[in-house]
Amino acid sequence: MAITKEKAINFLSNLEGYHAQLKLIHWSTDNHSKHLLTDELDDCVLDCEDSVAENVMGILGEKISEGLKTLLPNNKELRGLLSELEEDVLNFRDECDDRKETGLINILDDMLTNINKYKFLETLS
Repeated sequence: MAITKEKAINFLSNLEGYHAQLKLIHWSTDNHSKHLLTDELDDCVLDCEDSVAENVMGILGEKISEGLKTLLPNNKELRGLLSELEEDVLNFRDECDDRKETGLINILDDMLTNINKYKFLETLS
């Protein structure tokens, strides 16, 4: 398979939703550890979003200038949010062409590594 502009915009819209939900958790928690953790995870999501967008534009040879939305995740709690984010990243990764989109796959694999780290750190908060 190969990435299409539509699939990329949908994934980026999902990442925008995770950003929004993480900020809501960040601002509403009474737990200092969770406050810091959600801020750090949000930075990771935003870095991934930017890297994915730039790589996709390079792969497709065109800008993503329309269609981006904020698609909120179903989960409102951090643990469930991490599992949902992991599933979305894995699904988008499955759309990639292993030969032509290696750089994009590396970004997604790095995000999966970070998700595993945050899943562990969430158990400590």
